[in-house]
Amino acid sequence: MTTLLIYDNMGCVYLQVRGSYRIPQGEIQYIEIEIPEGKILKSIDTTTTQHIPLYEDLPISESDILKQQLTETQNILTEFVDMKYNMLLTT
Repeated sequence: MTTLLIYDNMGCVYLQVRGSYRIPQGEIQYIEIEIPEGKILKSIDTTTTQHIPLYEDLPISESDILKQQLTETQNILTEFVDMKYNMLLTT
């Protein structure tokens, strides 16, 4: 979804609007962008003629961290059970 950004000459974003909006007229600086999936807007680089939005990754949620830890624990447990099973077969 297109997002309208209102920002100052230093690249500090003051307003983000999605959906229905009116494009500013006059001296207000704005840019319309599509924010990529998994990113958040950090600021606007105003050092170039064409101002560029700067993004950063969304922080990993606690739920996602726990899912990663659970998957790693399950993998380790599976390897351990396989190792014990193979030891029983060879004895």
